[in-house]
Amino acid sequence: MEKNRFLIYVAFLLVSLTAAGQKGAIKGKVFDGAFPLPGAIVQLNGTQKNTSTDFEGSYNITGIEAGDYEIVVTYLGYEKINQKITIGAGKVMVVPNILLKASSNNLDEVVVKDNSKRLSEAKALNIQKNAINLVNVIAADGIGKLPDRNAAEAVQRVPGVSIERDQGEGRYVAVRGLPAEWSSTTMNGNRIPTAADEGASRATAFDFFPTEMIGYVEVSKALTPDIDADALGGSVNFITKTAPSKFTVDASIGMGYNAKSDKGIYSGSVLVGDKSKNGKFGYILNFSQWNRNWASDNFEARRSGDEGVYRLELRDYTGERHTTGFNGGFEFNPNERNKFFVKLNYGKLLDEETHFKRRIRFDKFNAATNTGRVELQNIYNELNFDFYGGEVGGKHIGNKGVFDWSAAHYSTAFYYGNVPDAQNNSYYSVFFKQDGVGLNPAYLQDRGNGPRAYWDSDGGYMNTGNMFGYLSNPNFQDSPNLMKFSTLELYKVAVKERDNIVASANYEFDANENLNLKFGAKFRDKDRIATFADEFYNWSGAAALPTLASYGQYNIMQPKGTEYLKELHTNIGNSFGPVLSPTGMNQFYNDNFNNGNLKLSESDSEILANGGGLGRNFNVDETHTSVYGMATYKINSKLTFLGGLRATNTNTKVSGYQYDVTPENPDGLLSKVTKTKNYLSLLPMLHLKYSPEENTNLRLAATRTFTRPDFGYLAPGGTYLAADNEYDGGNPDVNPTYSYNFDLMGEHYFGKLDVVSAGVFYKTITDPIFMDTKQGDINGHTGVEISQPMNGDNAWLFGAEISGNKKFDFLPGFLNGFGVQANYTFTKSQMTIPGRAGKTSLPRQGDHLANAQLYYEKGRINVRAAYNFKSKYITEHGTSGLDRDDVYYGAYSALDATFSFKLTKHFTIFAEANNLLNDKLEYYYGDDSRPKQVELYGIRGQMGVKWSL
Repeated sequence: MEKNRFLIYVAFLLVSLTAAGQKGAIKGKVFDGAFPLPGAIVQLNGTQKNTSTDFEGSYNITGIEAGDYEIVVTYLGYEKINQKITIGAGKVMVVPNILLKASSNNLDEVVVKDNSKRLSEAKALNIQKNAINLVNVIAADGIGKLPDRNAAEAVQRVPGVSIERDQGEGRYVAVRGLPAEWSSTTMNGNRIPTAADEGASRATAFDFFPTEMIGYVEVSKALTPDIDADALGGSVNFITKTAPSKFTVDASIGMGYNAKSDKGIYSGSVLVGDKSKNGKFGYILNFSQWNRNWASDNFEARRSGDEGVYRLELRDYTGERHTTGFNGGFEFNPNERNKFFVKLNYGKLLDEETHFKRRIRFDKFNAATNTGRVELQNIYNELNFDFYGGEVGGKHIGNKGVFDWSAAHYSTAFYYGNVPDAQNNSYYSVFFKQDGVGLNPAYLQDRGNGPRAYWDSDGGYMNTGNMFGYLSNPNFQDSPNLMKFSTLELYKVAVKERDNIVASANYEFDANENLNLKFGAKFRDKDRIATFADEFYNWSGAAALPTLASYGQYNIMQPKGTEYLKELHTNIGNSFGPVLSPTGMNQFYNDNFNNGNLKLSESDSEILANGGGLGRNFNVDETHTSVYGMATYKINSKLTFLGGLRATNTNTKVSGYQYDVTPENPDGLLSKVTKTKNYLSLLPMLHLKYSPEENTNLRLAATRTFTRPDFGYLAPGGTYLAADNEYDGGNPDVNPTYSYNFDLMGEHYFGKLDVVSAGVFYKTITDPIFMDTKQGDINGHTGVEISQPMNGDNAWLFGAEISGNKKFDFLPGFLNGFGVQANYTFTKSQMTIPGRAGKTSLPRQGDHLANAQLYYEKGRINVRAAYNFKSKYITEHGTSGLDRDDVYYGAYSALDATFSFKLTKHFTIFAEANNLLNDKLEYYYGDDSRPKQVELYGIRGQMGVKWSL
């Protein structure tokens, strides 16, 4: 802590120094009507001084000698403007707002009037074009052109960016083919705390945050020292909307339909914002609500020990999701030198999920009778993801430099709702089982591990074409009278992570006309609390064991059960008998839980008392302290160099439990344990930008970045899963992963907002973390598959990227409204896992990423079809070292479409559709002849109207 305090003291002492003297400064904003233009170049003629506008269209230039000057403002797709100014000694001049006009050669009259369509491309391309580092940008109106509903989905079209989905919706963001937790996702420059129902990753799930809150998305693939450097793949920064320059009201309402759930979708949003006439006060209030019914069909083939499937799970999900978002922004500009702001953000995702699961127990097969068991799992739960945050800050312009600061707090939580009640809020399941179900003996073999169904690629009978033909009677349907109660499960998870304080300060000034210096500091104090229990209750009552028929008044037919996985041309859904409704599940709990009919089975449960769930019951306290310095030097009018160093100290304390079975304690002893780790990361960063002509850039970068171990890796204990005889443990001593990154990228902009870019990148990675898996004994359990995170040998990743955007405005008539955007990223990686022969790829690194959009924009019409593709990648490295035991995520394609028509100046109607290809999400062992999990979501769409004042 003394080291941290010293670093903070030195940094804040430095940034508090404000240069005195008789030099002056200018500040101002660049607009197109009511909308700011970020990325505009503002040049002070007669000097080497220039700058670019920020995301609010603001600029400032300091250290100017008193006198008369002319400023020149240029913006791709707009006419250049010159304006004369006079700088007084020791004064800050506020330049009147500069209004740019779209070039008649680039943007037609309708586009200028409604400030949409290609204006979004102009904003994004100007920021990219004028940045020193390698960055991609999307503006809010560009996001609105496609049916992307949350923050994660908003960036899936960016070159080299992919997303991971949950129930068909975007959730996690990954950059350049690396795992999501190896990249950083931030809001207004600050990392957001994480909390999820499964896993303990540092990757933030952004499905709780609607796109309506976002002003810009900034994807930095080569970092500069003033950006948090725990971003090995890259940094994705979601910038929330800020106060407009004049009174603005936007509203939208939509209704739609989900084909698989056969139910509706509803959405609405409203935005209000304004600036006072004197420009001193501004505000924005933005609210969004999205309610949608959803459904998915899923099967999972569970393996244990060898390649045999011991249990086939047929899962049918239905539910209703509610996403709520709020963004509030307030600013106060007391004078030309000072600005203060407040930002408030809130996001919530409530998922009310009903899940009916049939488990075909091949391992219970009786060869004498050719029968087995079917288990019915009735599941109901409410999943809650809550986020809120607030930030205050200021910007202060001196005669020679600019000082800015901010202080923020963020909190994220996951918890289950009050199901079955407030004392046992959980993922609630009621199990029934039916024995004596006839199974086709051709499916089953016993190779020494008990009955299993083997895929034909492993010498068995089952394949993806016949896998649902396991019943000996094709007309079988499970019976409520034969479905006997088995178990009641309460799966309890609660995670809360807070960034208690995130404080930063930066000071920037021009040492001379060619040299800009910037330095600053940042401090984060965070904590994370995670609790977990998986409780199983068996029947202990004096009355007869109940059956599903005992609650016949609550039996329902599974919603759309006969259409289960119809995309795979199966009629296995006809075998689904009645299920227990959520009301019936609650009634079962009320009848039996508190009256002695149910008893906790400690041997089956994962609870602290028996040493279970240790890997998910732990707390983390962590501080991050960073200081940086950087210099930007204009070697000449075509060549600019940026270099600097960021130093980050991480101090982590993990508090958890360990459970030991010894001769002295044969029943096991639970004890608390605390581990600490402290490390300093030195991260140099160098950038070179060469612009041989105005619209051509070549960028070269060499940087060092890192990623901290996931929280789950730091757990001092582990979790034993009795059903699978598996143990997942943590390792508090695991080291962070570092990477040296090299980027070379070229781009050329055409006068009509067209662009083409291409480049290559390479990363050499040290201490990548992998799950080391081996067989062993844990607390009296033998033959356990034990997994623990370990640092592997060095790894590397190579990639190439190409991107282009072209509107066919050279074509005659209506054809000149057509255009195309496309990008492709190729990556290849290699890592060594100790004990495994040969090389393998990094986890979740796909070789191919591609996006293509065909669009038509002319007059009042905007139509787009967007295709997205990601190739297969490894998610888990198997214990045998053989490819057939590695778990892969299969190639995935998505096609979305949108249409809008501007009825009047204020009203626009729209229609949108998602998942038109209805491609399956698939995991498999080795290749797709051994599916592990397959899931389908169906097509969804909606239409509505937008109103803008």
